[in-house]
Amino acid sequence: MKKRLISLAAATALALGAVPFTASAEKENPIPFDLTRPENVSMICLNGNDSENTIEIHYSQSNAMSEWSSRKESDYDNWLKEINGLGYDDVWITAQIDWSIDSQDDWKVDEYWITDGYDKDFHQHLGEWAYTAQSYSAETTMSEWIFRYMGNIDDPEDTRWYGHHEGSDDYKGWGDVLKPDQYTKVKNEDETNAKIDLENHTIYTRVRWLVTLRTLGDDAKDIKATSDWSDIAAIGKDAASAEPLKEGDVAAPKVSDLKYTDEDFNGFPVIAFKLDVDDKLAAQAAQVSGTQGGISLEVEARVAGTEEWISLQGDWIIKAGDMTAALQALANAEGKVEKDTPIELRARYRISQPELEDFYSEYSEVLTFGAVDMQVEPDSVVESSAPDDESVAETTTTVKEKKTEDKEKEKEKDDKCSLCGFCPQPLGLCIFIWIAIIVVIVVIIVVIIVMKKKKEKNESGK
Repeated sequence: MKKRLISLAAATALALGAVPFTASAEKENPIPFDLTRPENVSMICLNGNDSENTIEIHYSQSNAMSEWSSRKESDYDNWLKEINGLGYDDVWITAQIDWSIDSQDDWKVDEYWITDGYDKDFHQHLGEWAYTAQSYSAETTMSEWIFRYMGNIDDPEDTRWYGHHEGSDDYKGWGDVLKPDQYTKVKNEDETNAKIDLENHTIYTRVRWLVTLRTLGDDAKDIKATSDWSDIAAIGKDAASAEPLKEGDVAAPKVSDLKYTDEDFNGFPVIAFKLDVDDKLAAQAAQVSGTQGGISLEVEARVAGTEEWISLQGDWIIKAGDMTAALQALANAEGKVEKDTPIELRARYRISQPELEDFYSEYSEVLTFGAVDMQVEPDSVVESSAPDDESVAETTTTVKEKKTEDKEKEKEKDDKCSLCGFCPQPLGLCIFIWIAIIVVIVVIIVVIIVMKKKKEKNESGK
């Protein structure tokens, strides 16, 4: 089913008329952002936690691409007007990941990568080892799992390992693209898999962006553009290991352009601000992600003049463009905040690395903005020891009275028998159960007496 869906998607793209071009052709088919190559590529081996060879690869994008993609998510209508003005119905980005083992000149990319492995007649020419259309997001740093599930060497019908070399589809499997000396065979339960020993081998990777621009009109076609390849990253025997980050390495966040959004969260306002993501921070985020750690943003606010900072819920993954935070937590802490009350906001980074204690950056500069009216409405599960006004006090009293009344009703209910509904349950049992027990005992005694008399009569008759 998965291959059929992929084939259908590829066929649709080809039917639309996929036309490849490089970034140099931007005058005729302009790209609506500055297409730069991926940066900060790094890898980590999952050590068999997913499959024999699964590797997690991380890479980052430029602020221009991140901000453009953020606008597609947060301001789609204006984003669409922009690309329509350039003659496009849609524009999207995917990542392509190329690889080579034990050298930096045995790359796998070929002419079919631009069409996701299919020729003009919709015949497949690439196997699962060709990473032609990986996922993409607006986040500064992204990741993928590669070198997963290469197939069963014991099964000649397993196309993941053996590929497909009959009929119109002709594509290689992992067994065709890996050299015999690059892996060993490992028996796992009822199948045999390939294992790449990273103590004796080195895997090299590089990443590029593939941009698809779909034109407007009934004769729409897909125009493809690729970025340059990233710098080469390595994992394994000949790869250099990066030192972990330490306190003081990560600078304080730089936030600016604070404003209210048109959104709300549970009826409370949401603010937006811009986060300055420089090259150093992007590299540090990719480095930490490459060790299965992370750098996240924490945002706090308080009413000016108060002491306690309140953590806000909102965006925490580093990206360029607007970051958002909801003010509900602040409203909950204050109960009521009147319009134009000064509110202070600050942020810091939290740095998490495997087997090391988390640490924080310094706080950003404090930004101040005026509040809108915010008030937490009381409900049946919230009691206030210091109500703001008579209505809240009245509600609180009502809640307390209701709870007391409920407890009394519950006690009355507990005092009544659950069987008959009115007896006082002597010794914890319904009085009718006690009567039944007494009747049974009387019957047993009578039976014993009758049987004894009968036995005595029989013996006297002899």
